[in-house]
Amino acid sequence: MHLPRIISNLRKTGKSKPWPLEKPTVIQFPVNDICNSRCQMCNIWQKKLDYQISPEELAVVTANPLFSNVRSVGVNGGEPTLRKDLPELVTVLYKNLPNLRGISLITNAYQDQVVIQRIKEIGQVVHDFGGYLDVMVSVDGVGDVHDLVRGKPGNFTRAEKVIDYIQDSVFVDTARLGCTVIKDNVFDLHNLLEFAISKNIYIKYRIGIPHKRLYSDDVVAPFALDFEELFHFVVFLENLILHYEKSYQQNIFYRSLIDQIMHGKPRTAGCDWQHRGVTLTARGELLYCAVKSKTLGSAVKQDAEKLYFENSEHLDEIVRTECDDCFHDYVGIPSRSALLGLYRRKLTDRLIGPLPMKTSPMVNHIRNFRQKQRFESRQRLFRTNTATVSNLQPVKQLPCLNLERTKVLICGWYGTETLGDKAILGGVVKALEGNVNNPSIHLASLEPYVSRMTVRQMPELKNCTVHAIPEALEIVSSMDLVVFGGGPLMAIPNLAEVLAIFQRAAEVGIPTLLAGCGVGPLNQSFHNEAIRNVLSLSTKRIYRDQKSLELAQDLGIDTTNDLVAEDPAFFWLEREVDGKFLNSRKNQSTQELKLVLGLRDWPFFQYAPGMDEDDAKQVKNQFEREVIVAVEMLVDQYPDLTIVPFPMCTNHIGGDDRWFYRRLFRNNARLASAIDMTYLGAEVAPSTAVELFQTAKVALTMRFHSLVFALACETRAVSIDYTLGEGKVYSLAKKYNVSQMRLDKVNGEALYQMLSVKLSAQEQRPRFDFKDLKFAEAVTTMFEHCN
Repeated sequence: MHLPRIISNLRKTGKSKPWPLEKPTVIQFPVNDICNSRCQMCNIWQKKLDYQISPEELAVVTANPLFSNVRSVGVNGGEPTLRKDLPELVTVLYKNLPNLRGISLITNAYQDQVVIQRIKEIGQVVHDFGGYLDVMVSVDGVGDVHDLVRGKPGNFTRAEKVIDYIQDSVFVDTARLGCTVIKDNVFDLHNLLEFAISKNIYIKYRIGIPHKRLYSDDVVAPFALDFEELFHFVVFLENLILHYEKSYQQNIFYRSLIDQIMHGKPRTAGCDWQHRGVTLTARGELLYCAVKSKTLGSAVKQDAEKLYFENSEHLDEIVRTECDDCFHDYVGIPSRSALLGLYRRKLTDRLIGPLPMKTSPMVNHIRNFRQKQRFESRQRLFRTNTATVSNLQPVKQLPCLNLERTKVLICGWYGTETLGDKAILGGVVKALEGNVNNPSIHLASLEPYVSRMTVRQMPELKNCTVHAIPEALEIVSSMDLVVFGGGPLMAIPNLAEVLAIFQRAAEVGIPTLLAGCGVGPLNQSFHNEAIRNVLSLSTKRIYRDQKSLELAQDLGIDTTNDLVAEDPAFFWLEREVDGKFLNSRKNQSTQELKLVLGLRDWPFFQYAPGMDEDDAKQVKNQFEREVIVAVEMLVDQYPDLTIVPFPMCTNHIGGDDRWFYRRLFRNNARLASAIDMTYLGAEVAPSTAVELFQTAKVALTMRFHSLVFALACETRAVSIDYTLGEGKVYSLAKKYNVSQMRLDKVNGEALYQMLSVKLSAQEQRPRFDFKDLKFAEAVTTMFEHCN
């Protein structure tokens, strides 16, 4: 790291924008204004060849002192490889720009042989000058999807040839793919990433936007992504940050883009074109950024330095009025907090490398201390603590049944909801509708855009209003009832938010209901104390299993008047939606030879906290290998068997199962024809998931609610217990006599035998009978006791 540059950048981030204009360090250079693709997001292809800058004119332009600090030039178009004199242009750049190091070429790769020849030619020039060449091939989907976006049949096949070349070429220092996301490819992003991984080539994603230089500033249709499409893209970006992208700066851009799209926040990603970047057009014209800048003048005929510095008011106006809303994938100096994080990461990597993760008493002590500090910080943020809660008492009675309209605030882990959480929420809402008049449902969400997707998918939530936590805390006093709506009371940081809501309810005299919740897993004392406080501030409590009630007792809660009932999701699965009973029993003949997977990645830090990390990773890897062995044996025995990986969780916060499945089955040619990847793209509504479980012959379940769905849909099931005999998965499988195997004991041969028996079964599907009090009956009992 260059210390003077670090100091300079930190000083900049301490000042408000616009920053003072500097000589450019980067040029965007579209070398032509024609193209042989017909892309939906660009209208350059509609233009005819006219005047374009010559190598001689480029030499005049770049001799100007304005360009003395330029370190990199992005060569694009149009399609830059259509210019036969491209090597001459690159030669001029290196001869006239004393600090030039790298050339970045972007190509559509349509004329593959021509493109390869141009890369060879400019690659030779770059290497002769001791520079580096970065080549990015624009690929917007796999196969027909790419061809649709690019408007040219066969483009993808040709692009593959160029991709193969640049990965092996001695002239190409960095080979990359770039994807522009529009309506027609947004649901193909996972497939494109898998293609890139299979090619071992890096890919970056950008969202398509109206673009002045591309003559698309008045184009609407390709960029008009609806909420579902934006949701899919944003969750995909979140997972890129978690699982794929290694560049801290690129992740800063992705994070900024997510916040802009879903939270309406101003752009925080840096942009060199705000203060030290310039665009030189194919006609020799000078602009600031290509997205919004006017033409400053001809750098061929006028003094480029004067054009650049004497129009700074125009750039200042762009920065003040346009940049906050800009989605373009320019990068530069980010916000101060992000910049400090970048420098901290680089310094750590340089001095000591990646921090060791191996579990030890000292590491555990540090980890526990940091968890406590963070949790206490969250508590301060939401103004809650043990001392305050200990002086509070919950309201003794639930609201009267004769209220004309009952306003209900439901909280929990919403904003991180899995399919199971959606079913829980549906069950809670249905149960409340049967016990209070005209309920007005308000949902407190940790990540509101995730919950808004849930509301759009479920007809029973059509009148539900989603609130961020700060807003939810403000409206507690106007509610008639606050509900913790199912799921576990467990030791995670967001427990602070739940406690804050229940504390606020007690302070203003609003009754509270724990509606079908679990208790645990427990963890450190400060987490356990927070769980106890939520329980103690509850007017009435309904647990989803006996073990949760016993854990509440262990925490010092008087459970004399508490109830145990089935998980609320079971009640939703019984209920009528759009005139159809979701778990309507079907004849055996309607079942298909289909195995539905309800698996997940194994979060061993959470479910095996006492296990050495190396040992835990070995268990995890062994489990995954044995599952593959079992599935391969099944496919060999049943050639017509369809394997359907189904993601119970489709958001990054809960561990997106789509990413787990794609990794699990990656490069497995033996299973490729048997795997139905339909559900590993766009998220589907809960009712669609029910239909899948209903038509399957067998379900291999691992997530708790995948077993709930299998049981309620009366589908044969085998369960893998990832709680290692300690928690909800084990208990539910045992209660209903479901064949199960502990994750750390999974054996491929044994698992195959268990599944094969059920696939071969000829009798009618198993009948499901509740063993505990039904959830709706428990809710009714609680309200009757209060009235």
